Amino acid sequence: MALSEASVGIIYLGAAAIALSMAKVLWENREKKGALPLSVAGLSATIWAFSLFLSTLQWEFIAVNAMRTMYIGVGLGVAAGLVFALEYTGRERYVTPIVLGLLSIHPILLVFFAFVNPGNLFFAELNPDVAIGVEQQWGPAFWVHSAYSYLLSLVTAILVVELLVRANRTLYRGQALLLVTGLIAPLPLNALFLSGVVEFDTTPLGFIVMYTFFAVAIVRYQFINIAPIARQKVIDNVRDGMLVVDTDDMIIDSNPEARRMLGVDGPIVGDKIEDVLNLSDAVSAYEELTAEIEPTERTVSYGELYMTIEVTPIRDDRQRHVGWLFLLQDVSEQKRRERNLEQQIENLDQFASLVSHDLRNPINVASGYIQQTKATGDIEYLDKAEEATERMEAIIEDVLALAREGQEVTDPEEVSLQTIASEGWSNVDTKGASLSLPDNARIVADGDRLKRLFENLFRNSVEHGSTSSRTQSDDSVEHGTDQSDPNFRDLSELTITVGVANESETELTLFVADDGVGIPEKNRDRVFEDGYTTGSDGTGLGLAIVEQIAHAHGWEVSVTESEAGGAQFEIHHVSKPLPRDVQHQ
Repeated sequence: MALSEASVGIIYLGAAAIALSMAKVLWENREKKGALPLSVAGLSATIWAFSLFLSTLQWEFIAVNAMRTMYIGVGLGVAAGLVFALEYTGRERYVTPIVLGLLSIHPILLVFFAFVNPGNLFFAELNPDVAIGVEQQWGPAFWVHSAYSYLLSLVTAILVVELLVRANRTLYRGQALLLVTGLIAPLPLNALFLSGVVEFDTTPLGFIVMYTFFAVAIVRYQFINIAPIARQKVIDNVRDGMLVVDTDDMIIDSNPEARRMLGVDGPIVGDKIEDVLNLSDAVSAYEELTAEIEPTERTVSYGELYMTIEVTPIRDDRQRHVGWLFLLQDVSEQKRRERNLEQQIENLDQFASLVSHDLRNPINVASGYIQQTKATGDIEYLDKAEEATERMEAIIEDVLALAREGQEVTDPEEVSLQTIASEGWSNVDTKGASLSLPDNARIVADGDRLKRLFENLFRNSVEHGSTSSRTQSDDSVEHGTDQSDPNFRDLSELTITVGVANESETELTLFVADDGVGIPEKNRDRVFEDGYTTGSDGTGLGLAIVEQIAHAHGWEVSVTESEAGGAQFEIHHVSKPLPRDVQHQ
């Protein structure tokens, strides 16, 4: 190629000006994805092209040192191109200090060899006495550098081409096509020079092509304003679970939220759906949801979770069914609120029913005695009316407690079973009975409500365990404390025991037992019913409140016979505190 030194110098200077202008535009938008490393690449190309321009001047010192300086731009440009490709294609996680440090080794070594040239390993000779620029005779270190640079440039191009292949929007395809073409444009022109086909370095001509394409990508395809977001980034940050299953029931994609909801830790791509859904009900729900190739939606339970599952069939470009997209939304909190609302409505109905039913009798009694007082003037009737009003007050207090204690426990804490039971015992008129407690047992519960549970169980034992007779009527639960009963036993002989049984690492069964008369087996299913009592002064709500408190914690309560033949109330599935080392993981 017969060009004068002046013409070549103009080409170099023009390439430097174009590269510098583009570097400035990219620098001004450096906060956008990929713009900063591409700006560094533009600055590198400017150094490369301007150094070549200086080498065409007639001053030997300037020309030779400009040729050495050129390699600063060469090394930076190759590294910056790869960093750009990593960021642009959504692989920012690889742009770490360690990776950047490794990439900086090549530019540092390149500058060292270019300026120091130990043993003439990089330049065998630099001859400024030629028609155009400075003639370079290269050593083995140069060819190692060239092989590395071409390899890195190839990796850069492959990364962007991969994005081009999978991009499903014209905007991103246009960007990727222009960027990859621009990135590889200098390579064949550089190869022409290295092979000796031309006598001057034609690489800056590639820079002109490169930055022309970059300009079109910026103006036409909004590269600076709209850069692609990696598909995996989008999927991983979706708040709902996402699962893709093919027609062979094989999982081919998922996101972290889906894996959390399904209770799996590791990767599940390649697994059969039935192997991941470890609940038979879940497998049945999957089969029902995919029975028809139509979009559908359903709310299902999965272990302790409730999910709303939206299922969409996936079709290829030929409209053939190739799989399913599952969007999983955790609606457990919503279900919990619905259950609470239903419980509150039920409690309200219960409240209205109990108030209307149980208050009618004491109201009638009080009204009758008040009328008697008016008719006779005998105020002794007012004592009976007062007893009726006290009865009404007790009923109202217990009904309100029943409504309150049924609300789900949302913030349980670690509590001492011994401490809570002792506090509950101190709030009850124990009539001389004694209490036996376990040592150092700790559970997770709402302390105030657990105390109320103990109070009601203690009160029940004291009120209904005062005789040793086993000949009570079929529907009797309490026996009173009539000392004329030949079987009467002083309450000071009654012992109530709080203990734990059936312990595992996470749960235990809590029991409250006494050595009183016990409860006939045929009556045990009825004792938790609202208003069930055989006493004349009880409301029949004490044990119903116990059951409500247990259910509010997620526990189950039952009644059986104690080892001493009395009543034993058992609360199952009581949570234990985690070990300290587990709590702080």
